Amino acid sequence: MFRLLILCVVCLSAAAHADTRVAFVVGNSDYAHAAALRNPGNDASLIAETLTQLDFTVDLQFDQSRADLGRNLSAFVKTHKGADVMLFYFAGHGMQFDGKNYLIPVDAALASEFDIEGETISLDRVMGLMQRSAKASLVFIDACRDNPLANAFYTQNFSETRAMMTRGLAPVQNSSDGAMVVFSASPGQVAFDGEGANSIFAESLARHLGTENAEVLSLMKRVIRDVKGGTGDKQTPMVTNDLVTEIYLNLGTGGAGAALAFKQEEVIFEAAVSIGTRRTWDIYLDKYPNGNFREIALAEVARLGAIEMAEASGTEIQDDNSVEVTREVALDVESKLGLSREDNRAIQQALLDRGYDPGSADGVVGRRTRQAIADFQAFVNLPITGVITKATATALGVSLEDAEESSIALVASRNARLYDPEQLAIIETDKRLIEAAKALVGKEFVYGYHQDHLYIAVQTWRLMSPEEATRYAERAGGYLATISDARENQFIFDLVKNDQRFWHKHTRGHSTTFGPSIGLIQRPGSLEPAGGWAWVTGEPVTYQNWSPGEPGNNNNDEDFASFIWDLWPRNSNRKHGTAPQWGDLPHSPKSLVIEIE
Repeated sequence: MFRLLILCVVCLSAAAHADTRVAFVVGNSDYAHAAALRNPGNDASLIAETLTQLDFTVDLQFDQSRADLGRNLSAFVKTHKGADVMLFYFAGHGMQFDGKNYLIPVDAALASEFDIEGETISLDRVMGLMQRSAKASLVFIDACRDNPLANAFYTQNFSETRAMMTRGLAPVQNSSDGAMVVFSASPGQVAFDGEGANSIFAESLARHLGTENAEVLSLMKRVIRDVKGGTGDKQTPMVTNDLVTEIYLNLGTGGAGAALAFKQEEVIFEAAVSIGTRRTWDIYLDKYPNGNFREIALAEVARLGAIEMAEASGTEIQDDNSVEVTREVALDVESKLGLSREDNRAIQQALLDRGYDPGSADGVVGRRTRQAIADFQAFVNLPITGVITKATATALGVSLEDAEESSIALVASRNARLYDPEQLAIIETDKRLIEAAKALVGKEFVYGYHQDHLYIAVQTWRLMSPEEATRYAERAGGYLATISDARENQFIFDLVKNDQRFWHKHTRGHSTTFGPSIGLIQRPGSLEPAGGWAWVTGEPVTYQNWSPGEPGNNNNDEDFASFIWDLWPRNSNRKHGTAPQWGDLPHSPKSLVIEIE
């Protein structure tokens, strides 16, 4: 089955850009309860060598037990989470059971059907793990060999008819957005080892993967052709393709390769323009530090950074493009760049070389250095902040190590905005985020990450009961946020504190402002006002941060927790603010926070 929705192009050439490509390659030959296989170890080595030449980071494993394979694969995925392309190759024995496919480790015995889960590795789980962890996944399974373990299992436990019907592996039934799965043989077929040291499938795969300027789906058609021809039509590889990207494993140095590389960069650039957040520009620059649109991207990062510094400092950008930045904000911005004293010294020396006066190049950023930075920024038409930024360093010709917070910034933007799920899918790798964006289409939201959980604060613009809000969060793939400690509470508050649209004044003249709802709900019949509060997930309530006087249970119907800012006394005329404390309400105040694991 071939299905392809082209949203963008992933061109995997080291010369083109720094996309991350990783591969986990397994060759299982030495089975404890079956005769040793001749070729899987050789096949795995051949594929690993081929991928290394294509600039993949390769984790090559041989003769994996159930425990080893699970542990090593899990560690690999965790280490390379967020990779642009993640490839999995398995050579060895595999089997199907109840329409699902399983990879067989070398220590499997498979005496009964109860051993399937404990002694094998589910291919569905492998694919799910990769799909959650990478933008695109490529899965190659050369496990359709004549399998004595599977044959004995079916012969001993099932009828002869069913045993005959389950030869080989089962077709992939469920689509997996962002994944292509290739079996070395179709259902009912056996994969041939070939006459040499490698299987026919592995030889063909290695031969074609490095073809210049060829999209990976086109490469698989060539593999199918070769394998069919080499086996007299007795073996036909099967491809299930649900990639949402075009993938080129090797761009040539000529015109065609350069054109493809530019096309890929242009698509990412246009997605960054469309979304327009600091995070998307950081992702673009991380992928293309010397790209064709680098100057535009740096200018946008500088502009957005200046806006953030102005807001954080409580000031505004002036007509001359200058910003009065507080010392605390300046230090915070520079600390996030990871600047060392040597970095500061390099900045000062570059300023001296250009005729500006930062004082001595001692690595200490004081008033004279900040004035010199501001003067230089004015000369090169950057926002005049006096703060060291990546754009400023680049304009000075200074390379900063770890100059960006990374492409997995904690919070994507300061304010909620509308997202086009298709544009978001071009530049983001997190499938949880993409699916949530589809469910929340037409709603403005802001998102961020804390301890690998995704948090989305969405402006619903309508009141919701706890039950309605719970269902709303579930449709987005998660649940109303639960909070286990002060750090998580502060993170969620930081997610929404800058956008005043998340905060609504009380309608009865009180100086109380309510923010987004969280997943803390009071059970019916509980002792009011503080009894029976529970998280929607059922996890224990180990942390609470009620505002003074809360929960209050006004009108005897408040059983839904939200962030709150409460000024005392209540007749204060001060402008409302925000705080990371909670109050109780009968409904959500037109916004809520969703947590997705």
